[in-house]
Amino acid sequence: MSYVWDVFLSYPRSEQVQPWIDKHFLPVLRGHLDGLLLDEPKIFVDSTQPTGVQWPEHIRDALLRSRIMVAVWTPPYFRSQWCMAEWVSMLKREDALKSAGKPQPNGLVYPVKFSDGHNFDERAKTTQSRDLTQFAYKYDSFRDSPRYLDFDDAVRAIAQEIELRLGEAPDWSPDFPFADPASVVENTSRIKLPRL
Repeated sequence: MSYVWDVFLSYPRSEQVQPWIDKHFLPVLRGHLDGLLLDEPKIFVDSTQPTGVQWPEHIRDALLRSRIMVAVWTPPYFRSQWCMAEWVSMLKREDALKSAGKPQPNGLVYPVKFSDGHNFDERAKTTQSRDLTQFAYKYDSFRDSPRYLDFDDAVRAIAQEIELRLGEAPDWSPDFPFADPASVVENTSRIKLPRL
């Protein structure tokens, strides 16, 4: 066995993020990577899973067989057990490689900030990310706006950095870890406001 995917796209299936991924981010990223990589880029997106697959195992297998992960961060990401399991799995892979004397200087997770930042997991708050909050529009009309050129430029820069990270990815190993989704979301106490 070996890698199957270049990039595992990890994101929450929220009302804002899913359309943005499908209409804007993924097509532009795929297009720029296609212009950079020797072979056609292979990007795993959970919304394209074949009908009838056992989705938990399919996602787990895809993550374990992906070179790097692009994580689209927004508060719902850190409330999702599956998003957190995906992220923590890649962090565990980084730790295992570091312990084996094969540290990844640029990491295996490429974080993209979709919104907020104040309500992120504490580890994410201290992690450098690519800020695309100014381009977080889910509407088709965004494509026709002058700002789309700036968005395209930003995603081109992301694709160039991903190309570099793909070249640095470690050899595939059957021992890559996978975090249990049920154990990764911390139960933090939150201030509850009274209902009016």
